[in-house]
Amino acid sequence: MAYNIHPAFTVDDETLLETDLTACHLLVLVGGGTFSYVVFDPAAKKFLALKSYHFQPQKLALADLEMIEEVFDADKLLFTAFKSVLLAFDNGGGVLVPQIYYMPSLKKEYLHLSQPEKMQEAILADLLPGLPMVNIFSVDKDLLGFLRKEFSTDLVVHANSALLQAYPLDLDYRATDGIAFVHVQRQRFTLTIYVNGKLIIQQDGEYQAGLDVVYQLVNTLRQLGLDEQRVKVKLGGVVATDSVVYQEMYKFISNLEWVQRLPGFNYITPMQEIPGYYFHNLYALALCV
Repeated sequence: MAYNIHPAFTVDDETLLETDLTACHLLVLVGGGTFSYVVFDPAAKKFLALKSYHFQPQKLALADLEMIEEVFDADKLLFTAFKSVLLAFDNGGGVLVPQIYYMPSLKKEYLHLSQPEKMQEAILADLLPGLPMVNIFSVDKDLLGFLRKEFSTDLVVHANSALLQAYPLDLDYRATDGIAFVHVQRQRFTLTIYVNGKLIIQQDGEYQAGLDVVYQLVNTLRQLGLDEQRVKVKLGGVVATDSVVYQEMYKFISNLEWVQRLPGFNYITPMQEIPGYYFHNLYALALCV
C-alpha cells in the first residue's frame, strides 16, 4: 500500500546548497509515529536543515517501518554521503544503571528488572559522558536493522541520553530547590529531575490527558521530598500553549517555563521562527557526535 508522505515541518535555506555535506552529520530521531532529522555542520556548529514526518501511531513496529520506507522513497536528501549518520530512538523504556555495577553481558537482565521483554528487541546501551551511569534500552530489531543498512551506520543512541547531555547546559540546571524537565511527545513524556546540578531521576510516562502528566510530576517530586511550588519546571517537545498538557500544567505548576533553545549552536533563520523547545531532543543529538 502506498502513502502520500509529506513532512509536518520542513526547514532549510540557501546555505544548505552552499555547504559541503560530506563534512556534515545527519542526526536522525525515530519515535512512535515520527521520523525527524537535522543536518548539522560541526565546523560552524550550525544546523542547516530540519524535517519531521508524523504519521499515525501504531502498536506494531512493522507499521512504523513501512511508513519510514515511504519516507526514504520520497526524501532524496537521506541518500547524501554525510560525514556520519547518528540514529537516535525516542521510544521510552530505558533504565539507568550506575556504571560501577554495569556489566555488558547482563544488560538484558538489567533492562528487564523494570521493563517487560518485547518481541524482536535489540538491547543497546549508552555510556553517558560526565555521568557515572549507563542508559540501557531496547529497540525493534527489524527497524534498527533497516536503518543501519540504509544509512550504513553503527552510531546509535537513545534520545534520553541526548537530553542528559543537553540539560546541564540550561541556565537553571543547578537550581537549589530543584529543576524538573518535562519533554512531551505523542501520548508519552520524559521526566528528568536535578537538584543542585545532580541528576536525581529520569523516567518515562504515558498520558491520555494533561492531568496525567501533572499527577506524575507532582507525585514524583513529593516522593523525592521536593516542593512542587518551589521547583522550577521546564517544558519541551512539540507542544503548544493550547495543548492539554500545557493548559493543565499552567494551572497547577507555579514555576513553569519553556525549556530554552540549546545554547552554543547556530540556527538558520527559519529555525529561529520555530519555538526552540519544539525539537530540543533532536538538536541535543549534536552533543553526541
